Amino acid sequence: MGTDKFDGINQVSFDQAKKEIKTGDILFCNGNYLFSELIKKASDSIFSHVAFLFYWDEYIFVLESVEDDGVRTVPLSHYVNNYENSGGKYNGKLYIARHEVIDNNNFDKRKIKKMFEKVVNLLNRNYDIDEIAKIASRISLGIGRHNDDYEYTCSEFVDECFKQLEIEVSHDSSGFIFPEHIAADSNVKPLFEINQ
Repeated sequence: MGTDKFDGINQVSFDQAKKEIKTGDILFCNGNYLFSELIKKASDSIFSHVAFLFYWDEYIFVLESVEDDGVRTVPLSHYVNNYENSGGKYNGKLYIARHEVIDNNNFDKRKIKKMFEKVVNLLNRNYDIDEIAKIASRISLGIGRHNDDYEYTCSEFVDECFKQLEIEVSHDSSGFIFPEHIAADSNVKPLFEINQ
């Protein structure tokens, strides 16, 4: 693994990013937190987190699953200005990408509505901590398989959203999915990095 297609992409300000982001775009994070480093190491990737973006009024929101809260939505500005109410920015890099299917002018916008209906039903679902333990076991001991449940890692959540759009993303041979799988998909096109 370890896609390099995000290497050297343009950096833009948050104000410029807000002008270019569309509903359905993908946020990839390269975090410098302990948990982020574990995910990057486990997946041989620069990416530790993945989420969907959507516009509501003039605000951009992040749809994601995170360890402490499970499935939630927060403003993208939260990552840039006040991550986890810390008063500071997210400790890492933020990348924006777009899936070709969503970018296609012939894309049926009703599918996005269907996806959001699914998301509303998933809000506040637990983060899948057990999945992280299974991934660690697979990597360190060579054992374990993914099992579908009602808890979601960030990648599982995005994968579930993609399924509503009739988009399939590859998983590893044990059924696990990482941010790297989504980033490496040939239909996912890097747009820019947000310069924080």
